[in-house]
Amino acid sequence: MVEDSQEAITLPHSLDAEVSLLGSLMLGGANSHSVMGSVKGDEFYLSRHRIIYDEMLHLWADEGVADAVMLIDRLRASGRLDQAGGEEYLVDLTSRVQTSSNLLEYARIIQEASQRRRVIEMCQDLETRARSGSGKVRDLIDEAGGQVLALAEDDSKQGVHTMHESLDKVIQNIEEWEKGSVGVLTGFKDLDELTNGLQPTDLVVVAGRPAMGKTTFALNVARHAGLINKVPVAIFSLEMGYDQIAMNLLSAASHVSATKMRKAKLNDMEWSQIIQGVDRMREAPIYIDDSPGLNALSIRARARRLHHQKKLGLIVVDYLQLLEMGGRVENRQQEISQISRSMKQLARELQVPILTISQLSRAVESRDGNKPRMSDLRESGAIEQDADVIMLLYRKEYYSPDDEDAKGKAEVIVAKQRKGRTGSIELAFHADQLRFGDLAYESFPGS
Repeated sequence: MVEDSQEAITLPHSLDAEVSLLGSLMLGGANSHSVMGSVKGDEFYLSRHRIIYDEMLHLWADEGVADAVMLIDRLRASGRLDQAGGEEYLVDLTSRVQTSSNLLEYARIIQEASQRRRVIEMCQDLETRARSGSGKVRDLIDEAGGQVLALAEDDSKQGVHTMHESLDKVIQNIEEWEKGSVGVLTGFKDLDELTNGLQPTDLVVVAGRPAMGKTTFALNVARHAGLINKVPVAIFSLEMGYDQIAMNLLSAASHVSATKMRKAKLNDMEWSQIIQGVDRMREAPIYIDDSPGLNALSIRARARRLHHQKKLGLIVVDYLQLLEMGGRVENRQQEISQISRSMKQLARELQVPILTISQLSRAVESRDGNKPRMSDLRESGAIEQDADVIMLLYRKEYYSPDDEDAKGKAEVIVAKQRKGRTGSIELAFHADQLRFGDLAYESFPGS
């Protein structure tokens, strides 16, 4: 925080704008309510002005007005009158106002100067850390990019909204839904019917034990979003390289066994299907980041940058338990909590759904029937709380391979849906082609 000192006097500021704004507010100038709702106390350069403005906010909340007499009385009672410059200074603020009609312009000048100071402070902090030689330079670069993009975000989309504005948004949403506009579709009819698609700002957790098809499911959703709906998708992978992800996507798109592709044992028909799949997938707006050492902080920075460039519609993270926060934490449970909250905050900031994969605990294996529950999420407390949608994958075939009725099938259990009902969806599962499908359009077993 900038203090009143000769050393800091070179930082961007406008004392004239601060004095004029405070004096005008004390006089009850036009647009006072608008300014009080938009300017923050820490945007003032002088500490005494921050104190005065903060007390003004309390007075406006209590009395609807904040003139010099009331301010002096409040500041004296709180023991902060001297810190605010004294009685004479506050009275002088009103006498120095030439016109109160320029309140919004004063506010703009103050906020712009504050942003300039934030840029300088950010650069100074980055310089100090770069010179210290601690940490990874890649993390520092990612964080720098993320901070710059965060500064560039428009604050107008945040904050307090009137009931009039809020209801207008509700009606707009209903009209969009009436037209058939929904969230990002998964490509699975029954699941999309249940969820209405993956909604902007939602944190969607897809969880399951090993071999349930978690990554396959997530990549199927990403493929449908990018290929069919032309939604820009970012995939952050901590487990597989970009080429392996591309092969998995291609296997699902071409309906050709991934094992055959890896062994290069393909007949002419399969080669034809692959070529057609490549032609279809080549221009899909899907962006894969498999950078070594990805952590929650670097994913946030990279997602912001990519969103700025491509206007993302979906983010996929594979997977949650492989992530680290990128800073000091007391224990793993606290770290998972911070990561989960970080992903949710990113979804809200970018206004896109984030689909993240999560492991389930071994408790599933010892349970009769082996069906997963939401409580099986590893380090589950924070994940359960932060997630808007939790989908649990279950394949009875894995546990009961002799059950003919279970062959080639999977169950998606929607165990939590903040904005809708829960339920269970049955899908076809083609392990060799790394894809799920709607049961109504599939033949069994296999194919």
